[in-house]
Amino acid sequence: MQTLIRALGRMVHGTTWLYTTWWKWFCATLLLYVVIGSFMVPLSPGISKIEPLSFSPDTIYTFKVSTYHTHFNSAAAGKTQFWFKVGNDYFKAKSIEVIGADKLEVKFGVGSLQQDSLKSTSFDVVCNDDIDGTFALREGTTLLKTAKADSTSNIVAISETPQVTHNKHQFLAFPYREILYETIRNTFFHVPMWFAMTMLVMFSLLASILFLIKGDFRFDTYAHQAIIVALLFGVCGYTTGMVWSKYTWFIGLSWWKAIEIMVFQETKLRGALISIIAYLIYLVLRWILSLKAMNIQKRDRAIISAAYNIFAIIIFMWYIFIMPRLHDSLHPGNGGNPAFSKYDLDSTLRMFFYPACIGWIMLGFWIYSILVRMQLIKQKQE
Repeated sequence: MQTLIRALGRMVHGTTWLYTTWWKWFCATLLLYVVIGSFMVPLSPGISKIEPLSFSPDTIYTFKVSTYHTHFNSAAAGKTQFWFKVGNDYFKAKSIEVIGADKLEVKFGVGSLQQDSLKSTSFDVVCNDDIDGTFALREGTTLLKTAKADSTSNIVAISETPQVTHNKHQFLAFPYREILYETIRNTFFHVPMWFAMTMLVMFSLLASILFLIKGDFRFDTYAHQAIIVALLFGVCGYTTGMVWSKYTWFIGLSWWKAIEIMVFQETKLRGALISIIAYLIYLVLRWILSLKAMNIQKRDRAIISAAYNIFAIIIFMWYIFIMPRLHDSLHPGNGGNPAFSKYDLDSTLRMFFYPACIGWIMLGFWIYSILVRMQLIKQKQE
């Protein structure tokens, strides 16, 4: 146990790493790579809208399809294909007309004699060409079934097995996710900032525990400065999360109504706010205990701060990692599901997401190293 304590003490107490520069250059390089990539890499192709949203049997409808970042009118795109998908069945469009690089007019219909054989009334729409690959819109349109079939109708949707040359688009791009769209780029800022805060509060906790064991005031300084930087990243993470929520989950609502839902109804945002407040209380507590009118000794203040820091990490872990998994909400990582899975991150996102996490964490410790050095200089002068 003593060996472990000494090892942890050397890890936190050793200040040599504060003065080395290689990791700071590495941090700057990573963040520059992430920032440039996050704004320069385009979104992959996707279907943004299809009209009409519903149709009836026994009529051939002309569906107007709007897409994003597609190349239908390019010679290299080859033949454009379009299907209406129900379950595992792909129904071929009767005709496809390219209107522009990102617009199609597709004719399709279902006979009333065929409607009862369909597994669902909601049709996914799927498109393919040689440049953009295959992309789809879930539940793009809905069939309004009739109560009585028309025996004279000769309209039949033809099911086929799709034959495609290129299933994936031919360029580097971030995934096209419904609701998120271009805001998916915030993944490289909002999420890593919370990772940085988590690492800093854990580092602060370790320093507080070592202070209680060894009584060295420098550990108290390390814990205090780590919380200051952690709060900076927590506030940035919470702010970017609020903006992201407003323009994805709460489009059309006023800012006041959106904030009301975030604070009082959205599980993870509410928990994040409580966690930030818990660490703000830590700073306020230290400030109150340092007032001359309180007549609190320096050691007593450090002991109380360290004890509260241990209490605060329990609040943080509960509201950030445990509570969201017990309750459903709009935020990923709730209801027992991990925040990231194969459905959330693809290979292109990983190229920037993992470096972003490392870069933002390192930036947090870079700022922390500056504050610690300033405090150590100040303490020597005193």
